[in-house]
This record gives sequence, C-alpha cells and structure tokens, in this order.
Amino acid sequence: MNRKNTSQIRIVTISVEPYLAEYAKMKFANGGRNGAIRIPYNSEFYHCVWEHMAKRRVNQAVQTDGNLGILLPSRRLTEDGPVKNPAYYNYLSPVAVQLIERYLRRQFNYELHQMMLDNENNGRPVRQRDLVADFIRRYRLESISEDALLKSFQRYRQRLHPRKPRKYEKRRKIKKN
Repeated sequence: MNRKNTSQIRIVTISVEPYLAEYAKMKFANGGRNGAIRIPYNSEFYHCVWEHMAKRRVNQAVQTDGNLGILLPSRRLTEDGPVKNPAYYNYLSPVAVQLIERYLRRQFNYELHQMMLDNENNGRPVRQRDLVADFIRRYRLESISEDALLKSFQRYRQRLHPRKPRKYEKRRKIKKN
C-alpha cells in the first residue's frame, strides 16, 4: 500500500448527532487535517475509538457522508496488545459508531452538568442561563438550543436529588372525657 492511500484511509467519517459533532470538532480541534479531529492519546475517547477499529472487508464501502471525521489512532507499542495499523484497521461498524456517539454524548453531558453543579455548589454566582450560553459559545454549538440544555440539566438534577412528595395524614380527633 503506498503512502498516499495510507494517509487517506487514516481518516474515517461517521454520522453522529449534529451538536455532538460540533462539540467534538471544538473539543479536539488541535492537529486534525481535512476537517478531521485528532484525538489525544491520553484521553478515554482515543481508547474507545481504538478498541472498535476493525479490518475492512472487501465488500464494505468507505463511508464519506458523515458529519464527523476522525483521524484514526495509531498505537505502535506491542506491550498492551495487538498493533492496529490504521492503514488496515480502518473500519468502524454501525455498532461501533453508536458506541462512539454514546461516549461523546456522555462526555458532553458530564462536562455541562459538572459546570452547572459547580455553580450550584458555589451559591449560584452566575445564572444558569448565562452558564449554558457560555458553554454554547465555547463550543460554537448551533444545532441545540439553550432551553434543551437547561432541560437536560434539570432532568439530571431531578434524578440526582429526587423530590419526595409530602405525605399528608388525617388528624385524629382527640376525645375529651
């Protein structure tokens, strides 16, 4: 396999929800080429993608209609296990794409919810709506609204600290003798 084909195959395009693609492009913006993201080797996302890389079969076409390009990780050490050269292990199955999307969603929600909870624990010096607006500006999110993120946080907080309805009991009449 020549160098040109090897470098072209190292980039895989997948389809994820638009707000997750925007988030990933801004979160891992350093060092990618052709609009692809380069994942740092010390992140869990790197290992998530590396574990799901597989060899492309002869009858499997290259997917080019996705909204997120990923520069495939290349681990050259053999101590941790098999070496997966991205020139050959350049396929992500539909199940792998779902797992990668689930991981991105989990990371997105963790970062947003952690920021909101830190604000609550500090006595809410900043309004929640302003925090969400800052988060949207930081990652240049255009495909999700502030209200959707606020509602997501409210659902998360409700699961974290569920409200218990008060039990009202009938008062008994005390008989006087």
